[in-house]
Amino acid sequence: MNARRTTLSTVAVLVVVCVIAAAVVVRAQRGSAAQTPALTPQDYIDIQQLVSNYPYGLDGNTDSGATYASLFAPGAVFGRPRTEGRENLMALANTQPRGANYVRHFITNHVIEPAPGGAIGREYAVIIDIGENGNPGKIALGGRYDDEYVKTAQGWKFKTRTFTPSRVDVQPPAAGAGRGGRGQ
Repeated sequence: MNARRTTLSTVAVLVVVCVIAAAVVVRAQRGSAAQTPALTPQDYIDIQQLVSNYPYGLDGNTDSGATYASLFAPGAVFGRPRTEGRENLMALANTQPRGANYVRHFITNHVIEPAPGGAIGREYAVIIDIGENGNPGKIALGGRYDDEYVKTAQGWKFKTRTFTPSRVDVQPPAAGAGRGGRGQ
């Protein structure tokens, strides 16, 4: 009888421990969800518009970089080269080739995810120098942007934006590799 009581007591203790552990996990998940609120469909649209306006503020810069700088929240940082503050962001925009009809930055494959304090995103970028006066065009640079977005009274803004250039040391597959040797 004592052995049975001991076994029942052990089982009861294990059940209580499991219930407490489950409650702790649920509470942690709820706390995490409270810190990362869901984005609304309008949030996604507004963030997409922010990112889509980036090349226009940079390439079509006809206002000394003011439009470009307005895409960033106060205290925001552009990460390559590290640039902080409205005046510095304006100056950065003015170092780039630009003009009312200039087109250079192309951003694709935008992914947006909720994150504590706002949202994060990533995109691919290709910077193309269009050939003029008979000169050939060329891809000047390619890479990826990693962003943090924050919702301000003026709408969604960049909190951080970092550009990482693509690696150029990636070798193409050997001739005949993949797809049974046919061209890819």
